[in-house]
Amino acid sequence: MRVAIVDDEVHCVEGMVLHIKSKFPEAEIVFKGTRPQDALLTLPKVKPDLLFLDVEMPGMNGFELLDQLSAENFDVIFTTAYSQYAAQAFKAKAVNYLLKPIDETEFETAVLQWKQEREMKNNLPSEKMNELLDHMKREGILKNKIAVPVTEGFEFIETNEILYCQSQNNYTLLFTVGNRKLVLSKTLKDFEKLLDKYFFIRIHKSFLINPNYMKKYYRNDGGYLVMQDGKSIPVSKSKKDLITNLFDAITKTA
Repeated sequence: MRVAIVDDEVHCVEGMVLHIKSKFPEAEIVFKGTRPQDALLTLPKVKPDLLFLDVEMPGMNGFELLDQLSAENFDVIFTTAYSQYAAQAFKAKAVNYLLKPIDETEFETAVLQWKQEREMKNNLPSEKMNELLDHMKREGILKNKIAVPVTEGFEFIETNEILYCQSQNNYTLLFTVGNRKLVLSKTLKDFEKLLDKYFFIRIHKSFLINPNYMKKYYRNDGGYLVMQDGKSIPVSKSKKDLITNLFDAITKTA
């Protein structure tokens, strides 16, 4: 089995390594680290089967990291010093959890249980993590966030604070509430994929918008939108009917 460990405390990471080597010497540790930002970059490349994940970490907690990796196929065992987080994860159908300090017998039992469940499912990864994240979002525990690359690493931005994204060659300008503008080293196509599940709309080859911040639509001059910050954005011919229908729907429900 391929195993990864993410915990902001070095002694916890090394302690987990010792547990794994002692009880499951055949396991391959493909990643161990204290920075969830590093895990965000590396885990999709090394493709673990099982991730031991600390819940409470500075900058990016375990749940936020999982949300960014929801497309990846691995299972998770949470490690936490806080029993309320463990209970929360259990109730939301998480694979398993271990309370710190981690007991070696409980560790072995959790891994054996995971291996048994995985074999019963013909080695297919569990859907429990997506169920967990969906549950947390419904309960308001986890916000809809995306991780965007900045100079220092990554910054988390709530999707409901994004007004629109504008293409600028191989970069994207991201505009948020509060008149903030970020220059990001991703293409608009990358952001279109990233924000598709949050109902953002590509209304022009150079613009991706959050429809919640549309203010006015003008049919003249080829058709353009005015966003809540006053920005005028052109609408491509193929999207005109969509925008009209959106405004009609808003009017009917207002």
